[in-house]
Amino acid sequence: FPEVRFPAFVNDGASAVAWVARNIAGYGGSPERIHLMGHSAGAHIAAMLAYDPTYLQASGAGDIRVERFIGLSGPYDFLPLKLDYLKDVFPEALRQQSQPINFVSADAPPTLLIHGSADDVVLSSNSESLAQALSQSGTPVELRLYEGVGHARVVAALAPPLGFTGSTLEDAIAFIGAAAKLRDRTNQQSGATVVP
Repeated sequence: FPEVRFPAFVNDGASAVAWVARNIAGYGGSPERIHLMGHSAGAHIAAMLAYDPTYLQASGAGDIRVERFIGLSGPYDFLPLKLDYLKDVFPEALRQQSQPINFVSADAPPTLLIHGSADDVVLSSNSESLAQALSQSGTPVELRLYEGVGHARVVAALAPPLGFTGSTLEDAIAFIGAAAKLRDRTNQQSGATVVP
């Protein structure tokens, strides 16, 4: 913004995920194992892609599903808008479509939401509301509220030298690792061959 408005930046994110889906096998990965994570506005974009399949379908990603979503300090349920610049970013006619919480369904991927209780940029009520909606839909969801932590510290803790500021990296790795363990158990039960 001001060069683009919603949903242009979500479409950009969908194009990036579509590229990954088409090319990940060449890097030893699988399009069935795509996890999305973002911080702040990036968490909003990743949540839109995780919960509203129309973006990925329109991007040429096909029928891929996001395996898991990790949202860090994200705005998921932020209406009504109070700041004038946000009113420009999110045109009035599209505001309901800009709210990730409005796309929660039983098909949503398992979700980890991390938010600082002292965040005064994006209120933690966004993550709390989304966690409640996901839980009500039957979607596995974990909500981690870091006591006394602000907006930037949640993402800063991803950097190993700043790991002492929080457990964001460890929590994200554990959440993604749980998906791998679940796949391994499922493959063992079905007798399937495990492919990385």
